Amino acid sequence: MYLRVNISANPLIRYILTKVSIPVKQNIKMKMTVSDCYANAREALARGDEDKARDLADFGIMKVADARAEGAKFDDTIDDVRIALWLERFWYFLENNNLMLDGDE
Repeated sequence: MYLRVNISANPLIRYILTKVSIPVKQNIKMKMTVSDCYANAREALARGDEDKARDLADFGIMKVADARAEGAKFDDTIDDVRIALWLERFWYFLENNNLMLDGDE
């Protein structure tokens, strides 16, 4: 199964995402909320599954980016939390737990 996303707000992203297929694991719920992404990422990290935790955090960032592409502002809320705070939470989660992909792997 492949996920194809079209974000028309940014031509570079639109080009990359329409030319590159991103494989999506079958067992990830596609109806997951941003709160679910964050909670499940923390649970996966607690179990020691760093790859799944990273994937869930990245998925949460993507859901927030989707909302921003649709015109949401940083002060708008998703799941009763400001968008800017969601981005901070996900980025700090990735950085503080050494889950950032540096490209040096």
